Amino acid sequence: MVKISQSLLKAYVDYLQNKECGLLFNAKYIVKDPEAETPPTDAMKLGIYFEYLCTGALPKNGKVPEPEMAYKGTARERLSVDYERVQQSAEVFKSIIKHYDIKILQVGMALETQSPAMSGVIDIFAEWDGQKVFIDTKYTGLIDDKWSETGWDLESLPMKDSLMVQGVQYKILAQKCLGIEDIPFYYFVFSSKNPKDVKIIKQTVDESRIAAHLLAVGNTAERLRNDIKNGFAALPSLKKCSECPIAHKCPSKVDYPLVDEVYY
Repeated sequence: MVKISQSLLKAYVDYLQNKECGLLFNAKYIVKDPEAETPPTDAMKLGIYFEYLCTGALPKNGKVPEPEMAYKGTARERLSVDYERVQQSAEVFKSIIKHYDIKILQVGMALETQSPAMSGVIDIFAEWDGQKVFIDTKYTGLIDDKWSETGWDLESLPMKDSLMVQGVQYKILAQKCLGIEDIPFYYFVFSSKNPKDVKIIKQTVDESRIAAHLLAVGNTAERLRNDIKNGFAALPSLKKCSECPIAHKCPSKVDYPLVDEVYY
């Protein structure tokens, strides 16, 4: 049985909207082909290193992330400017934890339910002011961005489902796995440009959102069963195929641009 994680849910929506190739989606989320994992971008590497410094959490590959060095191999070798800021941000994180007397109970907590079949990995399970809480850390260059789908401008956040769905999913997991009816859920958002630019965002979720999310999970599970049975559709393009980690063994790979037709 496929467990619906929030990342799978978002990727499946991309597939349904013809933004993601079905063959890559299948390899990554259904078959779980290790070759289908795309290498992290530079921005993702900074976030991975930040999480490691904050909580000791390791990435999926289980390897300790290494910082990028400037002037490597010379007498002037030192941390690159970007990784210097990561270290400074991690120190700010630790000072916030100390200031608010937050007790970290567990990091990388994996939760799963059977009905509906859902899963998630919680960055930080903690105790804050006598309450059990979830904390998700973000390290981003878009801390005040209003227009990007992954920007953390406060005014526009309620309209950004791709970000807010995480809090909904994890609140449901807390209900079903931990017996906590409405666990406080926080995003600790750190700017990759300025270690002193930090937001602590508490996500309050309306009951109607919970119901809508459970319905979406159920619908996704049903559609996935059909797609697994009947096969996923390929969405080849020269750009996508050139960047795809499983292109070398994909029968739908293209080496030249396809002809698009426009009706007028």
